[in-house]
Amino acid sequence: MRRIAVLVLLAGVLAAGCKRKHHPNPSATIEEESELASSISVAEPRDASQLLSGFYGLEQNAWRWSMKKFAVSLAPPLDGAQRGATLELACSLPDVIAAKMLGVAVTPTVGNVRLNPVRIDKAGDQVLKFDVPGEALRKDAVIVQFDLDKAIGPETSDSRELGLVVSHIGFVSK
Repeated sequence: MRRIAVLVLLAGVLAAGCKRKHHPNPSATIEEESELASSISVAEPRDASQLLSGFYGLEQNAWRWSMKKFAVSLAPPLDGAQRGATLELACSLPDVIAAKMLGVAVTPTVGNVRLNPVRIDKAGDQVLKFDVPGEALRKDAVIVQFDLDKAIGPETSDSRELGLVVSHIGFVSK
Protein backbone atom coordinates (compact mmCIF):
# COMPACT_ATOMS: atom_id res chain seq x y z
CA MET A 1 0.00 0.00 0.00
CA ARG A 2 2.81 2.35 0.88
CA ARG A 3 4.49 1.60 -2.46
CA ILE A 4 1.29 2.56 -4.33
CA ALA A 5 1.02 5.83 -2.40
CA VAL A 6 4.61 6.70 -3.30
CA LEU A 7 3.97 5.92 -6.98
CA VAL A 8 0.79 8.05 -7.01
CA LEU A 9 2.66 10.93 -5.34
CA LEU A 10 5.55 10.63 -7.79
CA ALA A 11 3.16 10.61 -10.76
CA GLY A 12 1.48 13.76 -9.44
CA VAL A 13 4.82 15.56 -9.02
CA LEU A 14 5.92 14.61 -12.53
CA ALA A 15 2.61 15.74 -14.03
CA ALA A 16 2.76 19.06 -12.17
CA GLY A 17 6.31 19.64 -13.36
CA CYS A 18 5.30 19.39 -17.01
CA LYS A 19 4.84 23.00 -18.12
CA ARG A 20 3.88 22.38 -21.76
CA LYS A 21 0.21 23.08 -22.30
CA HIS A 22 -1.63 20.33 -24.16
CA HIS A 23 -3.41 21.59 -27.29
CA PRO A 24 -5.32 18.65 -28.73
CA ASN A 25 -5.86 18.70 -32.46
CA PRO A 26 -9.63 19.02 -33.00
CA SER A 27 -9.40 17.21 -36.36
CA ALA A 28 -7.56 14.15 -35.04
CA THR A 29 -9.50 10.97 -34.43
CA ILE A 30 -9.46 9.02 -31.17
CA GLU A 31 -7.23 6.42 -32.81
CA GLU A 32 -4.65 9.02 -33.85
CA GLU A 33 -4.66 11.79 -31.25
CA SER A 34 -2.09 14.41 -32.14
CA GLU A 35 -0.76 17.64 -30.73
CA LEU A 36 -1.95 20.82 -32.43
CA ALA A 37 1.07 22.71 -33.80
CA SER A 38 1.39 26.48 -34.19
CA SER A 39 3.36 26.04 -37.42
CA ILE A 40 2.78 23.37 -40.06
CA SER A 41 4.26 22.06 -43.26
CA VAL A 42 1.60 20.97 -45.74
CA ALA A 43 3.90 18.08 -46.73
CA GLU A 44 4.17 16.55 -43.24
CA PRO A 45 1.79 13.64 -42.64
CA ARG A 46 1.53 14.54 -38.93
CA ASP A 47 0.30 18.05 -39.88
CA ALA A 48 -2.26 16.91 -42.48
CA SER A 49 -5.13 16.81 -39.96
CA GLN A 50 -4.65 20.56 -39.42
CA LEU A 51 -5.50 21.26 -43.07
CA LEU A 52 -9.22 21.92 -42.76
CA SER A 53 -10.34 22.85 -46.28
CA GLY A 54 -9.30 24.22 -49.65
CA PHE A 55 -6.20 22.11 -50.32
CA TYR A 56 -5.50 19.55 -53.04
CA GLY A 57 -3.28 16.50 -52.70
CA LEU A 58 0.41 16.63 -51.91
CA GLU A 59 2.66 17.22 -54.94
CA GLN A 60 6.36 16.41 -55.23
CA ASN A 61 6.33 15.58 -51.49
CA ALA A 62 6.68 19.30 -50.76
CA TRP A 63 3.62 21.44 -51.47
CA ARG A 64 -0.10 21.60 -52.25
CA TRP A 65 -2.22 23.76 -54.50
CA SER A 66 -4.79 25.80 -52.63
CA MET A 67 -8.22 26.85 -53.77
CA LYS A 68 -9.47 30.44 -53.65
CA LYS A 69 -10.42 29.86 -49.98
CA PHE A 70 -8.41 27.59 -47.70
CA ALA A 71 -8.24 27.04 -43.95
CA VAL A 72 -6.05 25.49 -41.27
CA SER A 73 -6.24 24.97 -37.52
CA LEU A 74 -3.24 26.18 -35.50
CA ALA A 75 -2.28 26.42 -31.86
CA PRO A 76 -1.47 29.97 -30.79
CA PRO A 77 2.19 30.69 -30.12
CA LEU A 78 3.52 30.99 -26.58
CA ASP A 79 2.33 34.32 -25.07
CA GLY A 80 0.42 35.06 -28.29
CA ALA A 81 -2.68 36.23 -26.43
CA GLN A 82 -0.60 38.87 -24.63
CA ARG A 83 1.85 39.95 -27.35
CA GLY A 84 0.16 39.02 -30.59
CA ALA A 85 2.08 37.20 -33.31
CA THR A 86 3.06 37.20 -36.95
CA LEU A 87 1.25 34.82 -39.27
CA GLU A 88 3.49 33.56 -42.07
CA LEU A 89 2.33 31.93 -45.29
CA ALA A 90 5.14 30.39 -47.37
CA CYS A 91 3.79 30.12 -50.88
CA SER A 92 4.62 30.43 -54.54
CA LEU A 93 2.97 32.04 -57.52
CA PRO A 94 4.19 29.80 -60.36
CA ASP A 95 5.13 31.34 -63.70
CA VAL A 96 2.45 29.26 -65.46
CA ILE A 97 -0.33 31.23 -63.71
CA ALA A 98 1.48 34.47 -62.84
CA ALA A 99 0.12 36.38 -65.84
CA LYS A 100 -3.44 35.81 -64.60
CA MET A 101 -2.73 36.00 -60.86
CA LEU A 102 -0.26 38.87 -60.35
CA GLY A 103 -1.73 41.37 -57.91
CA VAL A 104 -3.81 38.76 -56.10
CA ALA A 105 -4.76 39.92 -52.61
CA VAL A 106 -4.42 37.39 -49.79
CA THR A 107 -6.63 38.18 -46.78
CA PRO A 108 -6.47 35.96 -43.69
CA THR A 109 -9.02 35.79 -40.91
CA VAL A 110 -7.67 34.49 -37.59
CA GLY A 111 -10.49 33.38 -35.33
CA ASN A 112 -12.98 36.18 -35.95
CA VAL A 113 -10.38 38.87 -36.68
CA ARG A 114 -9.91 39.83 -40.32
CA LEU A 115 -6.31 40.88 -41.03
CA ASN A 116 -5.00 43.37 -43.56
CA PRO A 117 -4.52 41.88 -47.03
CA VAL A 118 -1.15 41.46 -48.72
CA ARG A 119 -0.82 41.67 -52.52
CA ILE A 120 1.46 39.36 -54.47
CA ASP A 121 3.16 41.43 -57.16
CA LYS A 122 5.82 39.00 -58.38
CA ALA A 123 6.05 35.39 -59.45
CA GLY A 124 8.03 32.79 -57.53
CA ASP A 125 8.55 31.77 -53.91
CA GLN A 126 7.68 34.18 -51.12
CA VAL A 127 6.72 34.42 -47.48
CA LEU A 128 3.71 36.61 -46.78
CA LYS A 129 3.58 38.09 -43.27
CA PHE A 130 0.52 39.31 -41.40
CA ASP A 131 0.33 41.06 -38.02
CA VAL A 132 -2.03 39.20 -35.66
CA PRO A 133 -3.38 40.97 -32.55
CA GLY A 134 -3.42 39.09 -29.26
CA GLU A 135 -7.22 39.13 -29.10
CA ALA A 136 -7.31 36.68 -32.04
CA LEU A 137 -5.10 34.17 -30.18
CA ARG A 138 -7.02 33.58 -26.96
CA LYS A 139 -8.23 30.04 -27.71
CA ASP A 140 -6.31 26.76 -27.59
CA ALA A 141 -7.11 26.12 -31.26
CA VAL A 142 -7.37 28.95 -33.80
CA ILE A 143 -8.99 28.60 -37.23
CA VAL A 144 -7.08 30.55 -39.88
CA GLN A 145 -9.04 31.15 -43.11
CA PHE A 146 -7.30 32.58 -46.18
CA ASP A 147 -9.27 34.31 -48.94
CA LEU A 148 -7.81 35.14 -52.34
CA ASP A 149 -9.56 37.80 -54.40
CA LYS A 150 -9.03 35.71 -57.56
CA ALA A 151 -8.12 32.20 -58.68
CA ILE A 152 -7.60 30.25 -61.92
CA GLY A 153 -10.06 27.82 -63.46
CA PRO A 154 -11.42 25.35 -63.47
CA GLU A 155 -10.40 24.98 -67.11
CA THR A 156 -10.52 22.18 -69.65
CA SER A 157 -6.86 21.25 -69.07
CA ASP A 158 -7.28 21.23 -65.26
CA SER A 159 -10.64 20.85 -63.59
CA ARG A 160 -9.39 22.33 -60.31
CA GLU A 161 -9.74 25.88 -59.02
CA LEU A 162 -6.12 26.96 -58.45
CA GLY A 163 -5.00 29.64 -56.01
CA LEU A 164 -1.47 29.47 -54.63
CA VAL A 165 1.16 26.78 -54.17
CA VAL A 166 1.44 26.50 -50.38
CA SER A 167 4.28 24.86 -48.44
CA HIS A 168 4.12 26.20 -44.88
CA ILE A 169 1.74 28.13 -42.59
CA GLY A 170 2.46 29.20 -39.04
CA PHE A 171 2.56 31.70 -36.22
CA VAL A 172 5.80 33.32 -35.12
CA SER A 173 5.98 34.84 -31.63
CA LYS A 174 6.69 38.54 -31.31
